[in-house]
Amino acid sequence: MSSPTELRDLALELADLADEIALGMFGGPVPATRKPDGTPVTAADRRIESVLRARVDTVLPAATVFGEEDGGDLTPDGVCIVIDPIDGTKNFMRGVPVFATLIGVLVDGEVVAGVASAPAMGERWDAARAAGARRNSVRIGVSAIAEVGDAHVLHGGLNRFSTDRARWERLATIANDAWRTRGFGEFWMHLLVAGGQADAAFEDDLSIWDVAALEVIVVEAGGRMTAWDGTSVLAGGTALTTNGLLHPAFQARLTT
Repeated sequence: MSSPTELRDLALELADLADEIALGMFGGPVPATRKPDGTPVTAADRRIESVLRARVDTVLPAATVFGEEDGGDLTPDGVCIVIDPIDGTKNFMRGVPVFATLIGVLVDGEVVAGVASAPAMGERWDAARAAGARRNSVRIGVSAIAEVGDAHVLHGGLNRFSTDRARWERLATIANDAWRTRGFGEFWMHLLVAGGQADAAFEDDLSIWDVAALEVIVVEAGGRMTAWDGTSVLAGGTALTTNGLLHPAFQARLTT
């Protein structure tokens, strides 16, 4: 099991396990505890990651696993499975269906396959390097919008910008320049860009488990996903997703 498509298929199998657990606990309100960084974690987060780790150990024991809840070995060599058991935990807690399990597969430090599974929405996105991106098994692609004034733009929420004057002014500029601006947050906004429903999305305060699965889906759909400064999104921190045509324009607006 070494080709991108084989590794994608493993990620799809893992997503099936995660979906069953998530749907069994979903319905809100769901109790949570706080991690040392102040973010919430539910029993579903912990159970999904535990089950997926055990399955990887069984079917691909040579692989390492790096997850949001239990850490692990983010090795630059060989196969590494990066897991966000529930992206959108606050939504999950309140019975909002916009949450997903994110599974990214890296080989020698490069993402080659990814799955984002949102069972309460009945949606699943997947991709394998050089094999395209799919939504519910149907190929997807980014939009052809080339002008900021025509762009549907999504961001991670006002609180990400309101405490910093320079960032607040950048967001205001983008909102005034774009055709439409909305705060969607989490995984979904990046996948809307991959599917052509939106043209650009950006957020910050990210870790590799937030973006690994999404990066390959966006790229295989014909788009770009980088940090705001154009470096690798896998380094964590910030993310800018576009249809590719708009990337320079939004990168400039986020960094100058």
